[in-house]
Amino acid sequence: MQKSFVVKLSTVRELLKSRFPQQDVQKIMKLMGKLAHHHYDKSKYFILGVEKEIYEFLIEEGYNPYTIYRWTLLENLPEEIRWQVKQKQISQKNAFSEAFKRRQETMESLTSSIMESGLNLVRRM
Repeated sequence: MQKSFVVKLSTVRELLKSRFPQQDVQKIMKLMGKLAHHHYDKSKYFILGVEKEIYEFLIEEGYNPYTIYRWTLLENLPEEIRWQVKQKQISQKNAFSEAFKRRQETMESLTSSIMESGLNLVRRM
């Protein structure tokens, strides 16, 4: 990672906020995902209206929508994984998969604890 992606992402957000004040640029992950996939496979993904304007604006400003999408994904990673990426101990791709695994483990443990609580409640009745 070059200069901090957080600084670059905040710069992009400020540019988008000044150019498109009606859009909620704090929550741009979904939009950037759509624009990123359109950028690399224009035959499958079709964008219209404000999305097309934002896409063209980003290209004019010299930003790759896929790079911005990756920055938004990095922003949501846990701090320790982000530190490993910064230290170049793991790649961004591996960092995303590790964060996904952790999120799934958390959901699975929560599901099992809810199920156990429910069974204990039924047993007590």
